[in-house]
Amino acid sequence: MITFLPLGGANDIGASCYYLNIEGTGIILDSGTHPRKTGRDSLPRFELLQEKNVDVALISHAHQDHIDSLPYLIQHHPYIRIITTPQTRAIAEITLHNSVNILQEQMKDETTIRAYTHEEIDLLIQSIEWQEYGKQFTANGYRHSSVHPVHASFHDAGHILGSAGTLVEHNGRSFFYTGDINMDKQSLLAGATLPDRRVDVVILECTHGSTDSSLLPSRTAEQARLATAANKILGRGGSILVPVFALGKMQEMLSMFWKLMKKGSMATTDIYTGGVGRKLCSVYDKNRYTVAYNDTDFVLGDIPQKDLYDVEQIDDLLRHQCIVLAGSGMVIPGTLSFKLAQRWLTNPKAGIFTVGYMDPDTPGYRISNSNKGNLIQLTDAHEPQNVSCDIDRFRFSAHSNRDGILSIVEKLRPSTVILVHGEHESIDWMGYSIIQQFPNIKLHAAEIGKQLTIFE
Repeated sequence: MITFLPLGGANDIGASCYYLNIEGTGIILDSGTHPRKTGRDSLPRFELLQEKNVDVALISHAHQDHIDSLPYLIQHHPYIRIITTPQTRAIAEITLHNSVNILQEQMKDETTIRAYTHEEIDLLIQSIEWQEYGKQFTANGYRHSSVHPVHASFHDAGHILGSAGTLVEHNGRSFFYTGDINMDKQSLLAGATLPDRRVDVVILECTHGSTDSSLLPSRTAEQARLATAANKILGRGGSILVPVFALGKMQEMLSMFWKLMKKGSMATTDIYTGGVGRKLCSVYDKNRYTVAYNDTDFVLGDIPQKDLYDVEQIDDLLRHQCIVLAGSGMVIPGTLSFKLAQRWLTNPKAGIFTVGYMDPDTPGYRISNSNKGNLIQLTDAHEPQNVSCDIDRFRFSAHSNRDGILSIVEKLRPSTVILVHGEHESIDWMGYSIIQQFPNIKLHAAEIGKQLTIFE
């Protein structure tokens, strides 16, 4: 029997974690936390794994919502094998240590769960096995295994450095978990590579399922619009705040701004970066020959950058033209981008550019959907304030648009599709479209705690 049980990230974006049991071999696909929740509420439903075999964890990439609960999974299942790409392993060593500092602050008043430690992360990283793209490996556990061996392979997902779609094969049957996937070329990365064969089951991310692809501008047109908006603000001596995820989005936007400046499309100005995002740039540079990189001669570390953490006063940034790439991407309270946004909103010469997905319940979403002259309340705990700066919204997504998602189904020709990682509208649109275009496919919308029997 082969079953599938979502523990998190089913009809939501956050805490992605899925349990696949293949005739007794228990496989975990991702183990993330929810970025808008704290403590136990941020974790997948690990209690659903009681009395189940848990043997192997295959991690698609190192974003918080796909890897950050891994230390808690190991506490309950210390004999689990953990396998990633080498790039994800290198990134996780930086990001998980950074998460320790954040969690220790968030969980200081928690009584039912504690933050993991730096020592635990060191041990975890040492235990991670890595496998290169396209190389098949055995995915059996140390303690349990099915009669027939379970094999797996990673395929470049084009989302961030090291991201992987995961192909699992057993006794003539195959399962492909997309993880977060991007079929299109980005500034640095060349886009996803799918398995070169038909698969039986696709576990499909649906992030942008509700967004009409025909209404989205091309990447070239969006870059031109970005340059025009930036020149407007820089031309009047203003500064631009760009909230970014430290992993993926910062490297892409740093690359994009620098390339626009070098082409002469945009005024040359100071770029401020710092913290974890800057450390991760070095991982990108070291791995540019090992993944599908658009230009292996392009080195992020060669771009002139000023350290954001050397700035003594926020107002120092607002006194001259510059671009500030600051985490977090959704402007979560307590983060640097949140503190900067509060000041940027008050400055009529300045601008805030949002450049990616924003959860509707975050301050970043509220900023992204505001305009100059509006009244905005960043959180329920903060007083409303006037929007005095320019607000510009750009789409540079690291996820496939909905046409790209459908193309995965068309290319892999599965008999079963399981929809995950999307809000209700995205799941609904994707489900309806798959039924219309591929009427012979058996379709499931995943629900946390609801087990699906895929094969008897």
